[in-house]
Amino acid sequence: MLLRARLVLVLPLLGACAGWEKPGTDAAQRDAALARCEGQAGGIAPQWETVVERPGRFVPSFVECGADGRSCRSTGGYFDSPQYRSRDSAAPLREAVVESCMQEQGWRRTGGL
Repeated sequence: MLLRARLVLVLPLLGACAGWEKPGTDAAQRDAALARCEGQAGGIAPQWETVVERPGRFVPSFVECGADGRSCRSTGGYFDSPQYRSRDSAAPLREAVVESCMQEQGWRRTGGL
């Protein structure tokens, strides 16, 4: 249910990156066509995958001494954990479905990304 809610929030943004135009049509017709295409794309479920942003690493211990050689400070080694993030690998497919659907109906992009 939560994933479906995310789709409802994200899908309208797919068409927001660029405008659509078709000779002889108005904004209401464009919005209706875009809503139909986004509805088709909404049937493609998110495919969440986890990717490594930064791998983990071991930071070794070290000893640092002052110029007199007596006042030394040591730090223990530690493991710096990896960083992960999740991404929806199906998002490009949904965007392609919207793009293809709109083009099949005679709409053309007017800018954007």
